Order: sequence, then structure tokens, then C-alpha cells
Amino acid sequence: MKTKVPLKLAFLVFLLGFTIQTFSKSKNTNIMNSTKKETIGLLVIMKAKTGKEQDVKNFLLGGLALVNQEPQTVSWFAFQIDNNTFGIYDTFEVEEGRQAHLTGEVAKALLANAGDLLDNFDPSTDIQAVDVLASNHKSGLQNKGLLVIMKSKEAKTTDVENFLNVGKQLVGDEPKTLSWYAIKIDATTYAIFDTFADDSGRDAHLTGKVAAALMENAPVLLDGFEASAIQKIDIIVSK
Repeated sequence: MKTKVPLKLAFLVFLLGFTIQTFSKSKNTNIMNSTKKETIGLLVIMKAKTGKEQDVKNFLLGGLALVNQEPQTVSWFAFQIDNNTFGIYDTFEVEEGRQAHLTGEVAKALLANAGDLLDNFDPSTDIQAVDVLASNHKSGLQNKGLLVIMKSKEAKTTDVENFLNVGKQLVGDEPKTLSWYAIKIDATTYAIFDTFADDSGRDAHLTGKVAAALMENAPVLLDGFEASAIQKIDIIVSK
């Protein structure tokens, strides 16, 4: 989507006008302790153009100030998967909130700047509406995370969803797992998104009951699942 150059430049100046100190302060004081019922969400995966990685990161950092003005956006995570792959995951109580976000300032800015910053970004496929099947939250600083995308075998979707709901109970016994989401992306595609304060918390989860149960049941429930689907991510900033 193309827009007039002055709009792009003005927005980028606005974003880059924030200082890294401000970003760090916003991130490090964030506490997740949601009491709202998160039922739906959005998952966006995007690749930065070569040489634009820091610009994309700055864009995501600047997005926090905008999303903090959206009262119906319950949670919002900007994260980095690898050197040039980034993502956004956010949640809402009702469809009205999701639509308000999709027509809000963060979404407008993403579409306005995608042509300059992102490689082959297609909003019709790369902005995915998801259902939140289960979530579990504890208070704490969120710096590290995991994103696991998996595909159910035919006729196993109910079993996968039952497994994910059991997972919610298991992570309740993991004090270092700060947020944990089970997500449904489409009829047979699911995901787990979770966050931690540091590597020790993430490592404890990866050697815990949920991860062990996932690997044990994957051959029966999931289509072509491999351990490489468990992606370590860095949380750039979150609401």
C-alpha cells in the first residue's frame, strides 16, 4: 500500500524521535497481570528488508505509545524471532476491540510504512485473526518468549484443543512462565505463545511438563511436527 512520501517521513521522524532510554523504561516497567478475558487476537509475522532491521525494531518500539491509547487492546507484544523476522501478537475481549485496533494508529502506520520497511508484506495473509483458546498470567518483567506453530492431524483438532487446555493448568505450576497463550489460527493450525523474564525461566519451561507432553503427543496429534517449530523469541516491548 503506497502513501504520500511526506506522511511516511513524518511518521518515521515521529518514531525515531523517541529515545532508546524511553523505550527501555517502558519495557522494563511493564507488568502483565491481566484480569480481562482475552478471547480473540491478532498474530502478525513480518520480515524486514535488508538493512531495515533496526528501523523495524524502532517502529515496533514506537508502537507501544500508540497502543497504550487503545483501551480495548488487552495485551500487545512486539517480538523478534531472528535477525530480520519480527512479529506482533495482541489480544482483545471482543471483536469491537480488534476492529478498533485494525483501524487504529498502529495498523495505519504499519500499512503506510510496509513498502519501505518490510519484505513482501501482504496484510491480507500476514495479519492473521486468531482465537484465544486459553491463557495463564503471572506478574513479572517479560523479556524472552517462545512461539510454537503447529498443525493438527485430520480428526485430531478436538484432541489438540483438549491438550492445550490441560497445558493451561500445567503452566500454572511454573512460577517463571509469566504469560502463556494457546491460540487457534485456522481450522487445523494452532500456536502457543509464552513469555519469561529471562533465559532461566524459558529453559525451565522447555524442560517442564508442558514441553514434555507436547513432544510425547506430537506424533499422534500433530502433522509433521518437529522440535524446530519451537522458536525462541525476544520480547521487544509489550503492553
